[in-house]
Amino acid sequence: MTSVSSSTVDGLISGLDTSTIISQLLSADAAPQKQMKTNVSTAQLKVTAYQSVNTKMSALQTAAENVSKAATWSSAKATSSSDVATATTSSTAQPGTVSLDVTQLATGRSVLSKGTYSATDTGAKADMGYPLDVVADGKIVGTVSPSKGTLSDVVAAINKATNLGITAVAVRVGEDQYRLQITSTRTGEREGHFQLVPRTPDGTPDGATATTLDPHGKVVVPPGAESTNYDDIATAKDALATLVTEAGLASPANAVLKSSTNTFKDVLNGVDVTAAKTGQATITVAGDPDAVASAVEAFVKAANAAVDTIGIQSRAGAVGSDGKVVGGGTLRGDATLRQLKTSILANMTSALGTNVSPAAYGIQSTKDGELTFDKAKFLEGYKADPVAAQKLLAPRSVDPDSTAAGLVDRLAGIAKGATDQYTGSLTTAITGQNSTISDLTKRIADWDDRLAGKKERYQKYYSALESSLGKLKSQSSWLAGQLSSLS
Repeated sequence: MTSVSSSTVDGLISGLDTSTIISQLLSADAAPQKQMKTNVSTAQLKVTAYQSVNTKMSALQTAAENVSKAATWSSAKATSSSDVATATTSSTAQPGTVSLDVTQLATGRSVLSKGTYSATDTGAKADMGYPLDVVADGKIVGTVSPSKGTLSDVVAAINKATNLGITAVAVRVGEDQYRLQITSTRTGEREGHFQLVPRTPDGTPDGATATTLDPHGKVVVPPGAESTNYDDIATAKDALATLVTEAGLASPANAVLKSSTNTFKDVLNGVDVTAAKTGQATITVAGDPDAVASAVEAFVKAANAAVDTIGIQSRAGAVGSDGKVVGGGTLRGDATLRQLKTSILANMTSALGTNVSPAAYGIQSTKDGELTFDKAKFLEGYKADPVAAQKLLAPRSVDPDSTAAGLVDRLAGIAKGATDQYTGSLTTAITGQNSTISDLTKRIADWDDRLAGKKERYQKYYSALESSLGKLKSQSSWLAGQLSSLS
């Protein structure tokens, strides 16, 4: 792209301000280009405005599709009768009740060194038999080999090696006397168990206590091979719970639940129970009307946000005393937006099913075109007949092949019709404006070259004019001299 420079060719002979003259001529010539630049700015504003509406319509589609999901209407909430356990639900949870007696919480193994050491005792490492292999879950997960010998050095070496699955801490048992406590980072009879097996100082297995492999290739620690420098203070155990039976009835067979953590997975379909302590708790899973109401409320809010944004962008404004529109939207009078707003409001308030008003479920519009949602009213209608409410508002959440179009289905269709990446009305409008911007940008660039050519011609013209005037002046001076010599 060639730009027009600001070099001057002011007349030395004529006294004309040729730079200003050329600038004014070019300004007049550039009027069409200036209009095109204005048109580009206008189109860019329109793209931004369309995109803001498109964002709100996409959010409306998402909210509508969420209410159209069967899982939204089957939302369940779990409660516990005591602080012994809590429960969480997934989308597959169904109403039900189960009573559990938590008899044991999951723990990991923990050992304590038999010896005690002062903070500066450099013989702690050797006294506790390091280096040691850490064996867990049928494999050697690593070797603890502190570079120095104090208890702090041993603690640091264990905690630095995060792959070992154990942590260490120095426990104060007297004045400047400490013992080493090593604890598994995991819980469970298998997952939370570990063993410490001595190695020779050069890092090779100790011939007298070397680990072996079973037929499946898993590491086995033979009897007497584990380090004897530690006492158990906690064993690795699974969490255990039994199903509670009525008084006087024997507990049924296979009614014991086990977990390596304190969470028992899928005790009921889609329900996990996490134990906090031993004792009994009854877990009750029931439908969650509040979750359904929240989904419908989010849907109504999304529709309202779309209507509000359309109103802002298409606002007519008012004509001021100077004849200019004041307070108008970037897309005032836009037919696409007018049709969208009309469709949203009409479908949000039109009858459901045969002749049921959305107001029966708390959905109404005000005289100002705002949508409102009365959650209490919705819950009243929903609790009275959940199935009927679901079929009226979102029939395809009951039967995906249903030809009936409920409220959310209608709005989802409107939103998709506006935002579809290929055929959406808003998409088409945005594409059209972007095409206009692209075309105008190319034409503006062409005008830069055209104006540069015109400036060059103007400069040549006035340069030639100055040259001609210079010759005339020279001739005039010669003639004056000749005439003077004759007198």
